[in-house]
Amino acid sequence: MIQQLTSHPFKHWAWNDRENRTLIAVFAIISIAAFIWLKVLYPFPNFLPDSYSYLTAAYNNQSINIWPIGYSMFLRLFSSFTRSDTALVFSQYFLLQGCLLYFLLTLRYWLSPSKWTFRIMLICCVANPLSLLISNFVASDAVFASLSLIWLAQLLTIPFRPTINLLIRHAIVVVLAILVRHNALYYPFVSLACIAFAIKPIKIKLVGIAAMFTLVGSMAGHSLYHYRQLSGKAQFSAFGGWQLASNALYVYAHVEREDAVDDVPKPLQPLHRLVNLHLDSLKKLPFRPDLQLGIYYLWDEKAPLKEYLRQKWAKDSTTDLLTRWASMGPLYAKYGAWLIRRHSAGYLRYFIWPNLVRYYTPDPEFIHSYNMGSDSVEEIARFWFHYKSTRVHAATKDISLADAFPIVLALINVLFILSFIGFAFVGGFRDARFGLRRALLLIGVVWLINMGFSVLASPIVLRYQLFPLFFTLSFAALLLEYIIHRSTSSSQSSTIHHETYRQSIAVS
Repeated sequence: MIQQLTSHPFKHWAWNDRENRTLIAVFAIISIAAFIWLKVLYPFPNFLPDSYSYLTAAYNNQSINIWPIGYSMFLRLFSSFTRSDTALVFSQYFLLQGCLLYFLLTLRYWLSPSKWTFRIMLICCVANPLSLLISNFVASDAVFASLSLIWLAQLLTIPFRPTINLLIRHAIVVVLAILVRHNALYYPFVSLACIAFAIKPIKIKLVGIAAMFTLVGSMAGHSLYHYRQLSGKAQFSAFGGWQLASNALYVYAHVEREDAVDDVPKPLQPLHRLVNLHLDSLKKLPFRPDLQLGIYYLWDEKAPLKEYLRQKWAKDSTTDLLTRWASMGPLYAKYGAWLIRRHSAGYLRYFIWPNLVRYYTPDPEFIHSYNMGSDSVEEIARFWFHYKSTRVHAATKDISLADAFPIVLALINVLFILSFIGFAFVGGFRDARFGLRRALLLIGVVWLINMGFSVLASPIVLRYQLFPLFFTLSFAALLLEYIIHRSTSSSQSSTIHHETYRQSIAVS
């Protein structure tokens, strides 16, 4: 039976409980062995196109960038201590593993699964090779997953033991997560709802809400100000406009009819004319590059968004690329929104549904091969990490292990859903203690919102799914334990009742 364990403060309990000390030792041994194995196979970190943008922004100490600036700030801070790529990967991996351990210990502290259930959870999460592969990237994925695990662990703690110190730290984590990746944009809303409904003392509640509004608002204002200084237009993220237009173009490319240029709002007509011409040329190709959701319309130099950018700035050779790129964000946001409204049924069919499928079986994307199959890196990587040349090497470029994870994630999601249904079927939402029911309600909300936000935001890939993998796997284990316990208890009660009835009949 899951019981609450709160006899000692969390820090005291985490370090002094004998079971915890044993598990932490096992955790450390597994993590160190896994890291050594990784560096034997891949002496250099893994690079993808985003890596060079992050490194360039860190080198230039930029306030904003194409991608959220948080990871570039992390690289900049880390470079104050060392430029070692091995140290960077080591830090990312052990940051992720440490945050995962904190999350799992939080579950054990407040929800007290059985020892064997917790051990299974810990081994499955800590020994997960996907964490190792993602930590080896010069990219924001491992740092974002780490911050997300802290955010969720704090959310689970707030209803049980809200303090002003915890709520301020929670607001800081939310801001850091958004700075690292905009997938965290829904975090403040979930946090505010949790603070508003789960905390009773008015003073603590108001401090938590004020801290969230102040820190998140300051971060948003900082971004709006710097984008206005850069492009003349206030926007939270220019990337959002590019992404929305890219998503819409995948829809428009597959609908049955094209929209005439005259049907489009006048400011969007030149772009739409170019899009129609491009789609006409794609129809003549034996293999179209936009058959599946991906990055074609967002990043390909031949795609209409990049082509229109070049046409728009053809007479200006002095303005830097980031300024030109940012200036197109509002226009592309309007164009993407117009296309989606115009083809709402196609949007559901050609973007939402395929992306929903990908949420359960995500594309391995860049995880599938080391350094995108290349033997070299760009000059900024050589300079930043003090390489002797741009040449890199690995034991193998084909990371076939990544192919198994879409299936694994699909199974974990199915297990999570079925265990949630099973929990309700055995009366868990009626009979389980309030703390467990409240935690499950929170996790159900986070899971649904995360799925919806992920599906709506951009084409889903495997490295984006590390955070949901951890919390769905952990709570599936908790739910299964409860279901098995209730089923066993019911079976024993039924047997005892039947035996009592039989004995009473015999006496009669």
